[in-house]
Amino acid sequence: MLRSSKETKELFNQWATSYDEDLEHASGPLYGYQESLNLAKEIFPVKKGAKLLDIGIGTGAFANLLRLKDTEVWGIDLSEAMIEQCQVKHPDFHLKVGTFIDANVDETFDYVVSSFCFHEVNPEEREKDLRVTHQLLKTHGKLLILDIMFASNRAVEEGRQSIGKYWDSSEDYSIIGELDEKLRKVGFQGIRFIQTGPYHWGVVAEKR
Repeated sequence: MLRSSKETKELFNQWATSYDEDLEHASGPLYGYQESLNLAKEIFPVKKGAKLLDIGIGTGAFANLLRLKDTEVWGIDLSEAMIEQCQVKHPDFHLKVGTFIDANVDETFDYVVSSFCFHEVNPEEREKDLRVTHQLLKTHGKLLILDIMFASNRAVEEGRQSIGKYWDSSEDYSIIGELDEKLRKVGFQGIRFIQTGPYHWGVVAEKR
């Protein structure tokens, strides 16, 4: 049974103070977490003077990895405790409580990114959330979603068998073809998927 948004919020509120340390030893579907972040930086360079929004910013590690000295970083997260931790670590970030569907910002951005968050979105709401994300981007703005994903349903089953007891049945992971179709339907173009880890993919798309 999938987690509710309330349960997810409670989980991440509890996890906030140990989040960064725990992910240094990530296992299960998150195995290779840091390596995926590093590779995502290589495939998604940020230009000087850009404005970036991180959805599900957590403690800010991914946004901090991507940004340049003059990048204006905005971040939202459904967890108040994560926002508090992020603000302590990165006092120059503009932070609010929010989600994909309720970003709680009246701004547009050169870049919108999200790392290991999209699988927390209810599958029935993902197309709507991508549409909102498209609206948050400036023309020629770019999106990066880095997450646990699988190439096919068979790949999901193979992952489930390989991960074994560390598989989390309360989460639903995107199938690449299905996500690609949703991205195109809401208006994204120039879509490309890059595998960044055993169970991780990054997708880069553009608003034109």
